[in-house]
Amino acid sequence: MTGLVSIELAGSEASHVVVLTMRHAAKRNSLSAELLTELAAGLDAAQEGGARVVVIRADAGATTWSAGYSIDALPRDGTDPLTWTNPLEGFLQRLRRAPFPVIAAVEGGVWGGACELVLTCDLVVAVESATFALTPARLGVPYNTAGVAHVLGALPLNVAKELFFAADPMPAVDWHRYGIVNRLVADADDLGAVTYALAQRIAERAPLSIRAVKAEMTALTDARTLSGDEFERLTELRRAAWTSSDYQEGVRAFLEKRSPSFEGR
Repeated sequence: MTGLVSIELAGSEASHVVVLTMRHAAKRNSLSAELLTELAAGLDAAQEGGARVVVIRADAGATTWSAGYSIDALPRDGTDPLTWTNPLEGFLQRLRRAPFPVIAAVEGGVWGGACELVLTCDLVVAVESATFALTPARLGVPYNTAGVAHVLGALPLNVAKELFFAADPMPAVDWHRYGIVNRLVADADDLGAVTYALAQRIAERAPLSIRAVKAEMTALTDARTLSGDEFERLTELRRAAWTSSDYQEGVRAFLEKRSPSFEGR
């Protein structure tokens, strides 16, 4: 690893709880291909080491848990910015099929694709001050169909619409009310204590039973298969967005640290 993600045991080796900590504060833990590769390597190392639970978190005290999919990785040449083979989609599939429960321990802001990462984790513990925002409409990015289906499967329809349409941060207390956040805690100290207590309790249960149930839940909650015609129609709508002037303006404004001016073309 190159230091973007650390891997360590929580407590003693007998705890069977592995903690993956995102440590790329300079880029606000944006989900670059490099960081995602290290997270995936951490999952592999945890599995090889016999882990029963994995925790994904940012450094204690982080103001941003993750800024989401790396804007630098978005193409500006008229190609689809979020293909089914993009690094984030690949990691989320790997995470869904991990043989052990994965807990997201969240403090700070969670932006864009990082919301999907949190939703992919099996359990969520969050500080009350944490916020969640789905931001593609701020950039002119047409979110991919798999990602939209994932969000719809986790949140009430009107809540998902507000997240995508307004693109404003939503407080962790709301996500707790909607059943996404399992445990809501007061501060960073409580975050660690509550997360590791929950992880240890799970690690003490029968791992083969948990592995089987998680696999069943993953299979039963996979998105339904779209017809070819419907997929093509959705792709055309997304293509109209990613080839637009608004897409170029959104990415350019983000990189120039200013508010974008969208014209609908």
